[in-house]
Amino acid sequence: MWRKSLVTRFKALALYLVSIVVIESIQIPLLFFRRSMGIDLHVAYKVFFYSNEVLAVIQAVLMVAIIYSIFQNAMRPLKGLQRMGTLVFKWVAAVSALLAGVLALGPHVFSTGFALTIAVTTVIERAQEGINVLTLCLLLFVCLAIKPLGLTFRSHVFGVALGLGIISTTELVQAAWFWTSGAHSVYSPIYLFGTIGYIVAMGTWGVYLVIPEPERRMILLPTTSPFFHWNRISEALGDAPGHVAIGFKPSMISPTEVKVMTAMSRAAREREAASVAAESKAQAEMDSIAVS
Repeated sequence: MWRKSLVTRFKALALYLVSIVVIESIQIPLLFFRRSMGIDLHVAYKVFFYSNEVLAVIQAVLMVAIIYSIFQNAMRPLKGLQRMGTLVFKWVAAVSALLAGVLALGPHVFSTGFALTIAVTTVIERAQEGINVLTLCLLLFVCLAIKPLGLTFRSHVFGVALGLGIISTTELVQAAWFWTSGAHSVYSPIYLFGTIGYIVAMGTWGVYLVIPEPERRMILLPTTSPFFHWNRISEALGDAPGHVAIGFKPSMISPTEVKVMTAMSRAAREREAASVAAESKAQAEMDSIAVS
């Protein structure tokens, strides 16, 4: 990410890495150096919990932004599908947020004395799970469509999607184990598994973004390709339709408008006649040259 062009191209990824550095700089001292720093256990827990939840929200938003930037970069040659995919992407994001909110208002939330805390935590967890599933779907799409889109497995788009897929897989595994007794301690092996996943993902990003990216190939799609077919349909969708006047009467036009339209029609006929005359003259000259 040290090159300016990469930071500009993947701004959301750069901010995501910064958020990881921030949360680790807060949580690691609390986990391993709390006593030497003289921080009370309850204070450390509150700082750990709320910093984790706040940064989880920020990271969820940044992951959505990363997914969106990956899709935009991958679909750049197919403008129609890019535009249609953007609409679908926004719709899926809105539905995911709505479902997370509905789940957060379930009866299990209000059965305890910490309804607000549990509701907020549930919303964040469900939103993260939905984003992780969306990330894996995008990674699968990039893998299957990498050749028709002119990309290779060395492209930065694939590398960013691969690293994000590793993180999403790790977080989904953690979510499956979160409600078990083995995950009640922050020193549980399941969290070590999550740390390893993050390290592997950042290593993947480092390798892909340091190695020069091969130039994107020109796309040659057959006319029977579904990409070509749906791109044409998507380009046609959303265009402004034409209009047909029904029930038109000459009395609806003012005399001034009639004069303007008549003059424009006369000028158009004169230009057409002059063009025909010039073509006839040029053809006659060509015929005379051919005869001589």
